[in-house]
Amino acid sequence: MVAIREREQRKLHHRLSVGHAVWWIPTRPTRPTSNNPPVVAREEETVPQKWSFGAALKDLLENLSFHCYGKLVEHGYRIQERFFWLIFHITALSVLIAFVWHTYKDNTEVLVTTIYNPQYPVSNVDLPAISVCTMNRISTRAVRNYAQELDKDPKQRNASFFYKELHAFGLYYGPIELDDYDKMLKLQGFLDVLDTEPDELFYNTRRRMRALTPNCSDNFVSCRLAGKSFDCLTQFKESITSYGFCCTFNLHGNYFKERPYSQRFFGADMGLSLTLKNSHADNFYSLHKRNGFAIFINEPGNYPDPHSGSVSVRFVNCGENTQLPIHPKIIETVPEARHMSPTVRKCLFEDESTKMSHDFNRGYTFSKCISACRARSIFSLCGCLPYSIPMFYIQGKVVRVFCTLQHMECLRRYKFKWLNVITSRVNLIGLEHELEDALYCPHCLASCSEIRYHVRGAMALALNGLYKPLNSNKMDANNSYGHDSSELAVVRIYFAETHIQYFRQIIKNAWYEIFSTIGSICGIIAGFSLIGICELLFFLAKQLWHAYKTELKAELRHSHDYAHSQSQSHFHSRSHSHSRSQANGRAKATQHPMELLILP
Repeated sequence: MVAIREREQRKLHHRLSVGHAVWWIPTRPTRPTSNNPPVVAREEETVPQKWSFGAALKDLLENLSFHCYGKLVEHGYRIQERFFWLIFHITALSVLIAFVWHTYKDNTEVLVTTIYNPQYPVSNVDLPAISVCTMNRISTRAVRNYAQELDKDPKQRNASFFYKELHAFGLYYGPIELDDYDKMLKLQGFLDVLDTEPDELFYNTRRRMRALTPNCSDNFVSCRLAGKSFDCLTQFKESITSYGFCCTFNLHGNYFKERPYSQRFFGADMGLSLTLKNSHADNFYSLHKRNGFAIFINEPGNYPDPHSGSVSVRFVNCGENTQLPIHPKIIETVPEARHMSPTVRKCLFEDESTKMSHDFNRGYTFSKCISACRARSIFSLCGCLPYSIPMFYIQGKVVRVFCTLQHMECLRRYKFKWLNVITSRVNLIGLEHELEDALYCPHCLASCSEIRYHVRGAMALALNGLYKPLNSNKMDANNSYGHDSSELAVVRIYFAETHIQYFRQIIKNAWYEIFSTIGSICGIIAGFSLIGICELLFFLAKQLWHAYKTELKAELRHSHDYAHSQSQSHFHSRSHSHSRSQANGRAKATQHPMELLILP
């Protein structure tokens, strides 16, 4: 019975020994003897002992919460089996790292675009701003009047001379061939003196080009909206575009309000119908050989510039009936994204500002930001601002000089730079030179919410014979016109579908969703858990602390030994010098001069 009891106590003691107890309280078993039978040690009587790093690591692997790591050090396994488990764990860790890295890269895009409403009524969509620009940018009649004003030349040059010289104004719209560049500079010097108002410091190009551009009353014949006629001049306002002065409908978003279902502007007859005219005799400088108009379609409040994005441009020829069906698309970002940094969500809301701190007029948009960045670059490089760019794009209260003919060489030199805009730098092989020459605008982020108007499926039919516009109201002035159809252009702008797709950008994954995804991957592949990670971190911290204390004790011991050796050497030196001085004294005492005694 005594032997059976001793064996049971040995088994119980083995279960409570190292490798089976809590690993951070290391204990060593005591071998039982015949005089000292084994006694089960209680937890409060366990005395911690210092282990080596290898022994502590072995105990950690045996008791760690991670799966199967104890098989690397467990007794009874051959070297082949341990090698198999080592390869298995290395492979599992490699797959785990690959999955976690892919999850991290996949979550760098914090916003994802989804369809919020695939059947959103088009009657709730805001009507776009529509700008009508005649291809004839300079009126012949206006140039003749201007030449008459310049007839006060002291050199007695007549109006015919200035009429020919004013062909150089075509440089404001595009490149033209000039025989003598110095002659153009002399013309600009003459205009700086004779065509400057008393309150102007420099030649006001905007004021002069506004007078030379054909008026809106010269371009419109009739206008209809949702089947009802209206006065064109009351709804179309003169505004600035990249083509200069044009006539814009819904400039300030007057049709943002809710409207009845009958005014959803769906279909060619229920949209905006315009009858335009362009006289051949009044063409002084045209952007195209054929007479016609350029139609800008964009979100209200935006500056119509095709090179800045978010603007659809279509060209309409005289003598044709052109239909421009619009396919709007709404993109909205959830308000919860405002809590994120703009650099993280990679977009800006309309009430947010950029580092440029511009007054973007009706809120921020990506198109306005690019236009402002281009305007600032033009003003910095050439010292002037083209008259076709809004002045509020330039920061600060500086003297704003509109570009004149003397600035044309500078504008032509950097044209490639201003037409190529980048918002982020990416190393592309073969395009290094283009990236350096392009305009860099890193502060311009995409718009978080916007409405995009795309024109697809445009078609044009010829106008045969005399065309008489449909007018329900008898209006003379701009709404009555009878002439050859070769000078007329009919444009129908309307929504092409009754329902559109409404897109919304939502937060892709919250922090707890990302945490749970990574935790699931770690648990499935490698059996990791938060408790096991805490155990591993505790082990590493404990080993570092022991290493630090060992190093500190070694340093203190070294300094103590050094001080002790110094004191010993100092004591020995003093003893040696003292003994040496005593020996010298005895030697001096024994050395007396010899005396000779002479006896008589």
